[in-house]
Amino acid sequence: MTDTLWYTRCPAPTAASIAIRQGWLEEEFAADGIAVRSLASAKDRAVHLSHYNHSQANSFRFGGYVPPLIAASKGADLRIVGIAWSDRAAALYALPQSGIRTAADLKGRRFALPRRLNDEVDWWRALVLSGYRHALQVAGLTFDDIELVEIAIERAYVEDAVTGQEAGRSLWGARSQFAVQREEAAALLRGEVDVVYSDAAMGALLQAFLGLVTVIDLAAPEDAGDTVNGHPLVLTASGGLIKERPDLVARWLGRLLDADAWARANVDATREIIAQDTGLPLDFVEDAYSPRIFGQLDLSLSPKRRAVLASKQDQLVEAGLLPAALDLDALIDPEPLAEARARRA
Repeated sequence: MTDTLWYTRCPAPTAASIAIRQGWLEEEFAADGIAVRSLASAKDRAVHLSHYNHSQANSFRFGGYVPPLIAASKGADLRIVGIAWSDRAAALYALPQSGIRTAADLKGRRFALPRRLNDEVDWWRALVLSGYRHALQVAGLTFDDIELVEIAIERAYVEDAVTGQEAGRSLWGARSQFAVQREEAAALLRGEVDVVYSDAAMGALLQAFLGLVTVIDLAAPEDAGDTVNGHPLVLTASGGLIKERPDLVARWLGRLLDADAWARANVDATREIIAQDTGLPLDFVEDAYSPRIFGQLDLSLSPKRRAVLASKQDQLVEAGLLPAALDLDALIDPEPLAEARARRA
């Protein structure tokens, strides 16, 4: 019997943030006697780590693509039931006094590369490597033309999680956003590296705080058609839940479809929710993402979105962060989203 549905989400603009903050998911399942709980409401660290390894039964995760792919490669019981692709800022940054202004200034420079020593899933290292790959391609350079400087970080990601019983509580927020690149920023200020990659909320905060220069703009919105460098967000659900209670999964997705429609009609309120979930000041939201973000919280499993996820998987394999490519067609289950749309129609 399913008596609890669990959720977790990354600090990024998603339809889940809207549905959670509005209380729609609790409302949806209350009559069934099913509780809806954030991983943050548990006291057990092992439950919190389900954000990365998808170990918690009857759970949903909405966020970056790296943890679910790595978790699936290790045998985690999960299925991808939706992909989002919204605008987000992404760039290579340098200090103004460095003299680095354009791609022509990058050859021979020292690029910060974080390495988490106590995390099984080093998602930020994966994103940084992907960003550097994109930047070097734009600059007409290769990794042989620059120096990667390893930044060792002993602090685990989960140490910056925020827990509590409050409604809508996320494991991640302002504290985690400021913490992710703490060591990279320190290395930049100490002159140990010349360049850092950053994106989305972290990039907006870091650039504003340090007055960083944008060396190469690496934004890759969906309408640009760049399925190599885009930034997909992935919605996953426990495989056992889909098998045993596909109706619950379809209803969950249905509320996310409602959230997408609501966001388009309520821009100011959506801006406040995005700011709350990402730890951003209100006037930074469009800088970190784009003025179009409020209309980009839709879910799909379109060929283009499958292609950007496949490309990201290839990059993880190339970087040695994923042992081998997964069968994405087997990992993706389109039925819950199709059923959710049918119910709404």
